[in-house]
Amino acid sequence: MEQIYLSRRNLLTLLSKLDRKKNGEDTKCTITKQDWLHPKYPQSIKDVVMITAIEDEEYYYEREAGKVHPNDDPNLKKE
Repeated sequence: MEQIYLSRRNLLTLLSKLDRKKNGEDTKCTITKQDWLHPKYPQSIKDVVMITAIEDEEYYYEREAGKVHPNDDPNLKKE
């Protein structure tokens, strides 16, 4: 199994890109990872990997999203 690590900064960057695209800005919503030499979290793919964020409605257009833990489900309101 291959492994790619995304930092909080990576995740927030992708979310920012989605928001910018929704606001009409030109962005591919993609980051590039090529950090297979990281001393603690090396990606297992020894090549460049592109990670692209896609809005839920675009990705899940023909099916429901899979289940996640209720504490992590963005569709469940936490009170």
